[in-house]
Amino acid sequence: MAKRITYVQTPVAHVVGPGKLKIINGRLAFTTGDGTPLRLDLASLRSIYCYGPVGVTDEAMQLILQHGIDLVWLSPAGNECRGRVVRYDSSSTALRMIQHRVLAHPQARIELARFIVQAKIESQLKAARHYQRQGLAFAGKFIEQFQAILAMLPTTACLDSLRGFEGQASALWYELYSQLLVPPWTFPGRNRRPPTDPVNALLSLGYTLLFRRAEAAAEAHGLEVALGALHDFRHGRPSLACDFVEPFRVPAVDRWVLTLCNQHRIQPQHFQNTPEGIRLTPDVFPRIIGLWEQHFAASNFQRSLENCLQHWIALLRTWASRLPDPLFDSSQPPPPGNCVSS
Repeated sequence: MAKRITYVQTPVAHVVGPGKLKIINGRLAFTTGDGTPLRLDLASLRSIYCYGPVGVTDEAMQLILQHGIDLVWLSPAGNECRGRVVRYDSSSTALRMIQHRVLAHPQARIELARFIVQAKIESQLKAARHYQRQGLAFAGKFIEQFQAILAMLPTTACLDSLRGFEGQASALWYELYSQLLVPPWTFPGRNRRPPTDPVNALLSLGYTLLFRRAEAAAEAHGLEVALGALHDFRHGRPSLACDFVEPFRVPAVDRWVLTLCNQHRIQPQHFQNTPEGIRLTPDVFPRIIGLWEQHFAASNFQRSLENCLQHWIALLRTWASRLPDPLFDSSQPPPPGNCVSS
């Protein structure tokens, strides 16, 4: 019998309910009631992902907030976020004001959205070239089409056209993707909410985990996650996180799923049909989460995500320097209703 792990030191912890986060002897721990508690090292911890029914005591919540740890609740299948708790930080107000001002300017927003779309299509092109080098000659025709779409991006003058090119490239990628899988795996096309086949179930799980990383990283940089460039504002949606997921879908999730399936690290019998759609069986779910964490860490995707955000912020600040600031533009009359001394 494998020895039970009782202590973990990791930046990201995944806990599967039913269970509870509580304080035991002054330390944060996760208990399920049927074994030794799992103690979590607060010094290294940045995020806790809770799957299914996971409770948190008042003392544990206070400690989690004091250490600035991101606490996320997901569905048992991991493909839907049900809630998130983060500590409020007012130090980023200035950057958020810049973000709102710049993204209100149509040309600036197009350039910032173009950065995201270009990075995404370049990741698809890079993957197609990789598989061509692996001896899959059919990837060649997709390479040419990705290159043709990329060549049109610099002259694109509206968001709808950018989104059209992004959608066209995604359709090409998924067409190629269906040909990359080996039997018994098939990919009928992207479907979700709920996923209706094992490959889409894995993609949905991976995209959800990636989305939460992008959301946390954007907030850590002081950005307003509800306000994106490529994705419109929608009440309750972190549109900026939606933007930053795009360049990493292929390397961080799609190629990982291909590796799992084609190298037989997972089998069709490891899935079950539930009211939430097709999902991993409970006994396999923790292992697959662990494999994704290993993949994310080994490929240093956190650093790549940070670099992408920093480049985007640099573009944001460049645009801010070109635009007038209404707060300090004395040529503009004050808004009605303000008290102004004569």
